[in-house]
Order: sequence, then C-alpha cells, then structure tokens
Amino acid sequence: LWHAYDGHPALRGVSLSVRRGEAVAIMGRNGSGKTTLLKHIAGLLTPQRGKVRVRGLDTYHAPVEEIIRVVGYVPQNPNALLFADTVREELAFTRRNHGLSTDGADGLLETLGIAAHADDYPRDLSVGERQRVALAAILAAEPEIILLDEPTRGIDALQKGALRRYLATERDRGRTVILSTHDVELVAEAVDRVVILEDGRVVADGPTRE
Repeated sequence: LWHAYDGHPALRGVSLSVRRGEAVAIMGRNGSGKTTLLKHIAGLLTPQRGKVRVRGLDTYHAPVEEIIRVVGYVPQNPNALLFADTVREELAFTRRNHGLSTDGADGLLETLGIAAHADDYPRDLSVGERQRVALAAILAAEPEIILLDEPTRGIDALQKGALRRYLATERDRGRTVILSTHDVELVAEAVDRVVILEDGRVVADGPTRE
C-alpha cells in the first residue's frame, strides 16, 4: 500500500494482514503513517498503489457506507463524530442507522464510565469524556472491526482500565481491534501484536512481548 499527500509519501509499500479476533497496535513516531493506515482500512482514503481488503471488500471500489457496516473508526478528534443533543441520543442515532434497536446502549455507557453523562450535551464534556462518548457512539453499531486512533488521549488510569477491559471483552467475542497509539502501557496490557511504522514502512511486526 502506498499513499502520498501532495507528493509527500505517507505510506511506502506497507504490507500487512490482520486476522479476525486479533488485537494489534500500530506504533511509531508522529508522521510515521499510523493515521493514514487506519483511514485506508476504514475506507476514508483509497490506495494510490496497492490494495486494501476488509472482509472481502476492496476499499477502492466498495462504497464507504458498505465498509462502515463492518468497520468502526474512532479518530483522534472526537468532535468530528459528535452532533446530537445528548450522549444517549448519539448512541441511539448510530444504532438506528445500522438497523439496531435503540435499547441496550446504556450498558455500553456504564462500561465506559460515562453513564452519569447520558443526558449531557457531548461537546460540553472534557476531552477524555468526549473521547469515550465518540468511542461509545461507534461501538454502539457493534462493528466487527474496531479502529482506534490514540484512544487513551486525555483519559485517566481508571478510564483507561475500563477501556482495556471492554476491548478485551470485544476481542473475546471475535471482534478485531486495531489501535494506533503511543501508550506503551496500554499496548503491553491490551494487544497480542505490535506493528511499528517508520517513514511509512513496516520496520517491525511481531508478538507484543517480543
């Protein structure tokens, strides 16, 4: 996979396979291509060279609407996903759009430690709280593949623990988790495998402990 922004390479021949039920961390310095890679998996960018296949879908040809039925992407900036009047309505909107019952979302809020904000205006919350609301809004669709870009930015140790437990549960249910992060502690506790990018190339790929 290759991608460039205005002639500046962001991904240079990345080759990668992720299996169902695997939890993978994408690590590397700022500018190494982590977010660009996640956006390709989510279908938000299309390959300039190479191919991306997500559960049999070729992202170059598949409509984004089809890809997001199986992929949930939470970007670094949670405000990009928040527009409803209350936290509860954010989740209800997502579930309605995916043909799911609006019941059951409160359990997700409880798990992520934001149930107390269910009736609050999302954009009035702290950065960490908005991050978890955005995560809940995406996870409410029950995606098979979960993509998280810097998910622990702005959240404390307690909230990070709740996130880690939730991701472990989802992985045990057969969901795939791919996260871009600098958080070494989260990686050590929450993923099976680490892929390290440098200047848009994969320079290491192996078990987390290794």
